[in-house]
Amino acid sequence: MPLGHAPPESTRGDVFVGHDVDRFALPLLRTRRFSLSLSYSVFLALAVLIGVVVNVTRQPGNADLPTVALFASLAWVSGWLVQSLAYSVVAWGSGHRIRSVTIGVLGIETVPQRWHARVAFVTGVSALMGSVLLGCFFRLVDGGFQVPIMEVPSDPIWQLPSIGLGEVESVWRTASWLCFVQAIGQMCPLPRTLGRQMLAACVSLFGSRLGVVGQVKVLRLLIDSVAFCTLGLGIWLMSTGQDIAGAGWSLLMCLSVLLWVSSRWSDTSQILEGLDVPRRDQQQEIRRSVWSIVAGRVSRWREVRRVRHAHRVEHGEAVDAQRVDEILNRLHGEGIKSLNAEDRQLLEKVSANLRKQRLAESDSV
Repeated sequence: MPLGHAPPESTRGDVFVGHDVDRFALPLLRTRRFSLSLSYSVFLALAVLIGVVVNVTRQPGNADLPTVALFASLAWVSGWLVQSLAYSVVAWGSGHRIRSVTIGVLGIETVPQRWHARVAFVTGVSALMGSVLLGCFFRLVDGGFQVPIMEVPSDPIWQLPSIGLGEVESVWRTASWLCFVQAIGQMCPLPRTLGRQMLAACVSLFGSRLGVVGQVKVLRLLIDSVAFCTLGLGIWLMSTGQDIAGAGWSLLMCLSVLLWVSSRWSDTSQILEGLDVPRRDQQQEIRRSVWSIVAGRVSRWREVRRVRHAHRVEHGEAVDAQRVDEILNRLHGEGIKSLNAEDRQLLEKVSANLRKQRLAESDSV
C-alpha cells in the first residue's frame, strides 16, 4: 500500500468524540458547562517517579532527591497550568467555548471537536508559547533575572542541561528544562497532542478543496514523513553514539514506530471532520464575527466596571451623608469642640464636592 494512503475509516455514523466522551481520562470536575479530566497516563508516570525516587533515595548522597523531585513536579504542573490558561483564553477570545479540558503527561490533551481550523491552530500555538515563555522565565530566575549575552559561549544559562535532579542548586535550571520538554513533546504529532491538532488544522486550511478523504491522506503522509525523519535521526545517533538533550537513539526509534502506527488510527479522520473551513466569502463574515465577539466582550467588561465604580461611589456618598448627619447633630448639641480631625476632614471633603457640583452646574448653564 502506498505511503500515507491507508483508506480513511469513516466516522460519520459513529459518536463524535467530544467533551462528554473521554475513555482515557478520570473526571475531576464536571459541571453543566465545563469538565476537567486527568489522563490515566499521569497516574502511571507518577507511580514510576515515586518508585524511582524511593529506590534511588536509599543510595548514599541522594537524601535531597525527594525535595528536588517535588520541586520538579511543581514546575511540571505549572507548565500544565500555563498551557491550559493560554489554550482556554485564546479559544474564548476567538469565540469558541472550551467545554472540557483533559490534562495528560505533557499538558493539554486534545480531542476531536467541532470548531474552526484557524482557532484550533492558534490555540495550539498559544499553549506551546506559554510553555516556552515559562521555561525562559525559569532560566531568568536561575540567572538572577540577568539576561545572558548570547554571543558568549561560556555562559551556561541558555544551554540545555541534563535532568539534574540530584543537585538542589540546579532546580530552577531543571524546571526550565522540563518546560522545554513539554513544548517539544507537544510539538510531536502523536495522538492527543497539540502538534497533531496544529498539523491537522494546517491541512484543513490549505487543503480545503481536497475533501475529508484527501485531507486524511495528506495528514497521514505528513505524519509518516515525521516518523521517517525521526527514524533517520535515531539511526544517526546510534552510529555516532551521541544523544540530544538526554534522548538516545532507542527513544527516537520507539517514537518513530509510534508515529507510523498512530498515523493509521481513526483520530486522523475524526479531527479533520471536526475542523470546519468555510468558503472564502464566509471567512470574512467569520473574521468580522470574531472581532465583534471580542469587541462586545471588551465593551461589556468596561460597562460592568463602570457600573461597579458608580455603585461604589453612590454607596460611599450615602455613607458620607449619613455620617455628615451624625456630625451635624453632634455639632448642634455639643458644639464644635466635639469634632475630631476625621470629622473635620469629612466635612471639608463634602463641602469641596458641593463646590464642584455648583461650578459644574454654573458652567452648564
